[in-house]
Amino acid sequence: MQGLISYVDSNSIEWFQFRPGSRWKTLFEDPKTGQRAILVQWDPGYRMGQVDHHDRDEIVYVLSGTFVQKGRSSRAGTYIHHRAGSRHQASTPDGCTFLEIVTGQRARRGRPTAKQLGWFRNLPGCTPTALRSKGVAADDRRSRSARPSVRP
Repeated sequence: MQGLISYVDSNSIEWFQFRPGSRWKTLFEDPKTGQRAILVQWDPGYRMGQVDHHDRDEIVYVLSGTFVQKGRSSRAGTYIHHRAGSRHQASTPDGCTFLEIVTGQRARRGRPTAKQLGWFRNLPGCTPTALRSKGVAADDRRSRSARPSVRP
């Protein structure tokens, strides 16, 4: 099946100046779902101009330099997960490069649907005990292999 896997040589993409001191290389973007993957490069001393409010999950993986937010410095190799509904204002003292992935998953509101619960119950570590501790009714006590395969 063509189109289900994408390969992007980031070296073949020009940097786009998002703001002075902040450059992006868009590796993937789907405006319909809000999903995107971008490389971000910040100059030394860069600080985000405003607080970033997330209506979707955002993952940051620091590739080089120092990414600072909420008083915490993160260096190369650090994985940061900003969940939908979170907000932050990041900066860098020495410059940094990071991979940013927006999953397209919006903040959840209201009760989960039966389909969402079925998918959730099939995840590793989602035993009836674990579900109860998270406030989710675990009425389906069949083994994982006996449950129907449900995907969102």
